Amino acid sequence: MTSGEPQTLSVLVDGHEVKKSFYRSTLFQILVVGVIAFLGPGLWNATNSLGAGGALEPYLVNAANSIVFAVLGLLCIASALAVNRIGVKYTLILGSLAWAPYSSSLYQNNRYGTEWYVIFAAATCGISAGLYWSAEGAIVLAYPEHRKRGRYLAIWLAFKNSGQIVGGAINLGVNIHRSTGGKISHATLLAFVILQVLAVPVAFLISNPEQVQREDGTKVKVDERTTNREQFRLLWRTIVSREVGLLLPIFFSSWFYWGYASTFLTLYFSVRARALASFLSAISGMGFSTLLGFFLDSQRLSLKRRARYAGVFVMSAFSGILIWALVIQHEYSHKNPGKLDWLSPGFGRGFGLYIMLNSAGNMVQNYLYWAVGSLGDGTSELTRTAGIFRGIEAWGQCASFGVGSSMFSPFYTVVINVVFWAISIPSAWFSLVLIGNKNSVHVAHAPVVTLRPDCDLEKPELSISKQSE
Repeated sequence: MTSGEPQTLSVLVDGHEVKKSFYRSTLFQILVVGVIAFLGPGLWNATNSLGAGGALEPYLVNAANSIVFAVLGLLCIASALAVNRIGVKYTLILGSLAWAPYSSSLYQNNRYGTEWYVIFAAATCGISAGLYWSAEGAIVLAYPEHRKRGRYLAIWLAFKNSGQIVGGAINLGVNIHRSTGGKISHATLLAFVILQVLAVPVAFLISNPEQVQREDGTKVKVDERTTNREQFRLLWRTIVSREVGLLLPIFFSSWFYWGYASTFLTLYFSVRARALASFLSAISGMGFSTLLGFFLDSQRLSLKRRARYAGVFVMSAFSGILIWALVIQHEYSHKNPGKLDWLSPGFGRGFGLYIMLNSAGNMVQNYLYWAVGSLGDGTSELTRTAGIFRGIEAWGQCASFGVGSSMFSPFYTVVINVVFWAISIPSAWFSLVLIGNKNSVHVAHAPVVTLRPDCDLEKPELSISKQSE
């Protein structure tokens, strides 16, 4: 190879030469699921960050969200069966179908008062989203190089939060002059429907795991398809394992606050303040999650230390903000502040609580996804663990929105949040301390990388063969 010739890096995988393609790179896969996260759950989160989907009262939408998460939880846990049968790609495509119909039901309710469609769309969304979350979880955890998992998770979360940023910006622009309580403009929800339709064609761009080309030359571990009976056996074994079983309580409590946060915003803030909260909380959550992601990928500290230091930080931060929520909600329960606008006295205390609660919640999510990925490997294993994580988490949200669908005291809702969170920390810690003690789980499946004898020494071509099992 002479200096005047174009230098390309070719890779031999199992004796076959494959040209490197950005379309097959891990970065491109993360960008694809990131765009879907922006269009689907990102804009879905944006509607709920408006407070009860932008409705006048929180109760119907909270009941619908409770249905979403009840169905979603079951489908997430069982979705390993779908991935085992039809693969990650087609599971992701099926999981991208129901976001737009759900937002359209909120539009119908907002403009025409239709209620039955909200409940029907919620059940449908739960089925589709259950498939989506497990497939997406497998992609963001199994596809990337292990040393880049934290930053790729941050990129994915940044896209998801960007949906909320764009949704908040649209909503803020439409409702900027509405300094009183009330419903969000139906034009906001119509814009969300149009954007969410695009999630389905984008999902077709994802690559199957065996086609992915990692930067370090390693292959994504792909397990052979098994029977449904074997999948159920593996699923149960994962649930009762120390690594995952002890994390179940924190999976449940990590998003339990979300129903309270949505109700809090609806009850105490004006339309334009709700829009501003949706916008700023997404920016804040994205910033903190990105910083955390870079720390989790840092090579200056051992994996064990990163896991423990980050765990102490995110758990302490979230605990402190829940205590702050107790104080603020106690005040609001004794003296209702009305619909606070950004020109209202005392606006900053309650508004700041909402922003920081969502920021800390995003950091907890980023950390738990990273932790789950660090305790396992392979698309099948991580589909199961990601599905269990998202499923139990969804049931926590189901319970949270179920409480919010009634006239239950917001103060006692926060008390329940604090109790669940406090109970979950000790058991989670006994699992999290295992991170860094099982590095062999990745090394055992790493391919052997050798130089081809005819390659340029400065830009070698790689020959990759599987290490003997």
